[in-house]
Amino acid sequence: MINAHTARMLAHYKQWVDERLFDDLAGLPPGEVGKERISLCKSIIGTLNHIYVIDCIWRAHLEGKSHPYKTRLEVPHPELAELREAQASMDDWFISWSAGQTDASLAEPVEFVFCSGDPGVMMAGAMLMHVVNHASYHRGSVVQMYAEIPAKPPITDLPVFLRETHPRYAAG
Repeated sequence: MINAHTARMLAHYKQWVDERLFDDLAGLPPGEVGKERISLCKSIIGTLNHIYVIDCIWRAHLEGKSHPYKTRLEVPHPELAELREAQASMDDWFISWSAGQTDASLAEPVEFVFCSGDPGVMMAGAMLMHVVNHASYHRGSVVQMYAEIPAKPPITDLPVFLRETHPRYAAG
């Protein structure tokens, strides 16, 4: 599975991407972030809330706590500024959590319950990988919605993150 170095890099990468994306979204024409579109989550703000809700759910699993979500498509933060603040706090949590992990702790199995009620178990490191991968997947939907505006989305590729902000991660 992943090691502690990679976990820290992924947590920092997710924070960098979220900051970059929210900065760019704030500059879009009024109404575009909430405009209904053909998408699973119906809009940019809906998609970003979905990412946030999933982050909350997996954080709760990692903490061994319950969460309030009955569906993954809730929109707890309908305003971009409010969601940005909540997401920044969540990203800070994942950075702090990953800083406290070891290779051994990331390999530990964590039991949890899916929103469906089904039981699950995953290694802690796999949970973090899912959080980052899930967000990347749904950012693809946001990029498609940028094309409909039309507007150019920010570059959020991992190699760009490594080059621009954390060359120590690129070098190992």
